[in-house]
Amino acid sequence: MMDSTSADYCMFAKQSMVVEGYMVSPSVVHQRTNSQVKDHKEFIKKSKDPLITRSAKELSLLQYHEVEPHLQSNPFILSGYRASLSTKMCIESAFWLTNETINIWSHVFGWMLFFGLTIYDLILLNIHASSFDKLVMGLLLGCFQISMASSAMYHTFSCKSEKHFNCFLSFDLFGIALSLLAIYLSGIYYAFWCHSIHQAFYLSTVFFIFVVVMALQIPKLKASDNLKMISFVCWAAYGVIPTCHWVSIMGGWENPIVAKLFSRIINMYLISGMAFLIYITRMPERFFKGKVDYIGSSHQWWHFLVVLALYYWHNTGILYIEYRMNHGCAHDLRL
Repeated sequence: MMDSTSADYCMFAKQSMVVEGYMVSPSVVHQRTNSQVKDHKEFIKKSKDPLITRSAKELSLLQYHEVEPHLQSNPFILSGYRASLSTKMCIESAFWLTNETINIWSHVFGWMLFFGLTIYDLILLNIHASSFDKLVMGLLLGCFQISMASSAMYHTFSCKSEKHFNCFLSFDLFGIALSLLAIYLSGIYYAFWCHSIHQAFYLSTVFFIFVVVMALQIPKLKASDNLKMISFVCWAAYGVIPTCHWVSIMGGWENPIVAKLFSRIINMYLISGMAFLIYITRMPERFFKGKVDYIGSSHQWWHFLVVLALYYWHNTGILYIEYRMNHGCAHDLRL
């Protein structure tokens, strides 16, 4: 026997599957009218009935033209969008197959990776570094974890409402900026280990740029999305200046450590550049519209390459720590 709530839900589901005389399955939700979609969102949001929760997985997946404008950021992703869900169901939706599933779990596993590296580097790794050096590495990995967690939370709760979308998007952007700041601070700290004046200068300028980039995210300033993106790109490009300076004071290409680490810096830029290119061009979905909605979209590749870039930089930092521990600050800074 069904209770009244379940019966009402079944009647609603039946009505939802009849649109202008056409019988459709729950998965073909794009044929519903806007009013039915809106009613369904509210019904799902308020309901606590287990039957409704189970069926909501299929009935709350929408097509691109059905979702709210703030969720229509990629016109090449046509399906797999979640309706406005409660907090509990947002969490539950992480275990559904939607166009956000891989985005969520790629950075959940990214967080797990950097948490594990934190334990390994600070406790298990047998490296004779000072407590302050370990603190620097711990802060680097801590920032990476915040970035991963912020991203996963954004992709989990972005469908809750426009207010929550904007709130968690701010956290996501802050996490990205924090990771970039951590990369700069750790790189400059070790690169200019023996040159405190240069070290202080570059650390100060990088932190200043970080403050400017974050200020542009303040809603009251009404900075355009293009300006925000350009600020991140310029900040990333700024790294070329301290890199070239480091090569110079290290004695150029004759120094083996320059030859070894400069190639890793270039690789870091290549990985990051590829990630950014895929992100802004929206490949491959631009050429396979609606074909990679769930697996293989540009944002998923962006997530994968971001984790790869951060992991690669962590390993580069370990190499530089080992070099400094073994060679200190020799006069000519050569091996």
